[in-house]
Amino acid sequence: MKILILYNTVDGNTAAVAKSIADKVGADMSQIVRVNKRYGYGFFNMLKSRLEVIFKRRPGIFPFKHDPRDYDLIFIGTPVWYDSYNPVFNTLFEVIKIYDRKIAIFSTGETESEKALDKLAEKLHESVLLGRFHCVEPIWEDDEAVTEKILADAAEWAQGIADEAEKMIEQEEFERRKTIYKF
Repeated sequence: MKILILYNTVDGNTAAVAKSIADKVGADMSQIVRVNKRYGYGFFNMLKSRLEVIFKRRPGIFPFKHDPRDYDLIFIGTPVWYDSYNPVFNTLFEVIKIYDRKIAIFSTGETESEKALDKLAEKLHESVLLGRFHCVEPIWEDDEAVTEKILADAAEWAQGIADEAEKMIEQEEFERRKTIYKF
């Protein structure tokens, strides 16, 4: 089974979770990078970011290394932007239709709110959503043991998703062969 992690990160938290997952399940990773980065946290940058979310803008993204359509299971990770997912995914989903894949989504944010995951799941309604995971920003934790626990929890969650996807793929293959060979 081929596994891909598509993620965007602003301050490194989502990248840390993506790396932890990739190490556990042996996945390829592709970071989705904006063409025009947002620098700083000033009032006008925050306003521009908020408007991107409200108006569902599609910022330019650089091409990335792996084609999601070549993978059986895709983990999609986003930082939380004003209770939504990062707008780069609007661009991604317009360019590449991910509709018949097994998907798992994760997010990192300042609070325990899972509104971003709700909106991302809604956007991916044509896919088989196997699970979701949200964590408060792990690399900003003062205690390194807490950071390690969050990353370990994410990796264990991903391993469970990968095991479930593997079983589903085996069952689908069995059903396909059953119709071909008429058991």
